[in-house]
Amino acid sequence: MNMPVANSLVAPTVFDTLLAPVQTYVDQQEQERPRHHNETFTYQEFFRLLVYYVVSNMPSMSLLLTTYLPKGLVSPALKLRSVPHSTVSDAFERFSPKLFRAVFVFLLGTVTLQTVPELAALGVLYCIDGSLFPTLQTMQWAAYKTTCQAIKLHLCFELNRMIPVDLVVGTGKSSERDALRQMLAAGVTYLADRGYVCFRLFHEVVTAQAHFIFRMKANLTYQRRTTLGIHVPLAARTLFQQITDHLIVCLNDPYQQVYRLVTFRVGDTTFLLLTDRRDLTTFQIMLLYAYRWQVELIFRFLKRTMTGIHLINHSEEGVTIYFYVLVIAAILQLHLKQHARLHHEQSDVPPPPDNPQSLADDSKNVFDDLPLNPQESHPYHFFDLLGAKLETYWKLGIHWLSMLRTILHQPFDDQALELLGSG
Repeated sequence: MNMPVANSLVAPTVFDTLLAPVQTYVDQQEQERPRHHNETFTYQEFFRLLVYYVVSNMPSMSLLLTTYLPKGLVSPALKLRSVPHSTVSDAFERFSPKLFRAVFVFLLGTVTLQTVPELAALGVLYCIDGSLFPTLQTMQWAAYKTTCQAIKLHLCFELNRMIPVDLVVGTGKSSERDALRQMLAAGVTYLADRGYVCFRLFHEVVTAQAHFIFRMKANLTYQRRTTLGIHVPLAARTLFQQITDHLIVCLNDPYQQVYRLVTFRVGDTTFLLLTDRRDLTTFQIMLLYAYRWQVELIFRFLKRTMTGIHLINHSEEGVTIYFYVLVIAAILQLHLKQHARLHHEQSDVPPPPDNPQSLADDSKNVFDDLPLNPQESHPYHFFDLLGAKLETYWKLGIHWLSMLRTILHQPFDDQALELLGSG
């Protein structure tokens, strides 16, 4: 969706521009939903308030509602109305999480984001994992242990665009495997750790016309069928050692399916990666599993940087709404950064030379012919080479986020565009 044009006669605020990709859809939801007979706080207002709370990094929702808004400490340009805390608490009950999921799905289907070409060349890639969020002992629905309660957020994180693309909210005891079954989509390659190891699940993934690269437990028993050629750049062999690549049948697999097993050592740790994908090189499989760490980083981002660890409602519906708002806000911020960054580069960077190298060629170079001499550089450095590309378009750094919070109320003009694009 296109951004509002800077330098218009009445420029929208930076916050309006942030919300632009979903604002029309939220307005449509407001028009179509049934009304309560004495309603004074609309869904539009509720949605705007929650996104502002997340993006502005307020210390608490209570402080925003009882101090900042009533005392006029929030700019009128942000169009946030002061309402009682009880009204917002009631909104978590009145408005269904389905409304927020619909916004999330709409955003994923319409927003234009940059893709990581090196990863996109290998298909649609989702990291899958679950993470615990501690809760109050009184939240009986969030069963976990006798001494504490917790919620588990199950997340699908797309590597191609570096964004969350699906989520399931469960109790601390909820099954990661069952969550994956709920989110399973055809054509996707799922990357996961040992908590998802289950031969029935492998069969279900393949039956759904999806793919997987899962780390297996060290006690895996199997029979080798075919030894495959090992394709790993010389530069990487100083880090990855004792590499093998075979087609195998796992002895405990009731389906007796032939899978591919890539094994290697990094330091003192041995990795066993099981997959159904035979079209990738050995190194591509190893590197894709290494990128699984991105899902751990997004959990840390949601918990710490976006203060998702501090729940603002304790009902199951309220927690689900809050998690959807967190991921919606994260995608909106990424969209705004990329839009501003592209504008900044187009205005400052000289035009590219004729016949530039294609993205496909670039992805092959990165994965199969790393320009790194292991005698001149530390072996871990090649991960930095790959990760450096993520810094420009896909990392929402604390300094950029702080700048965004500072100018949310200001017009989205050339100055704001330059500030957001240069960070």
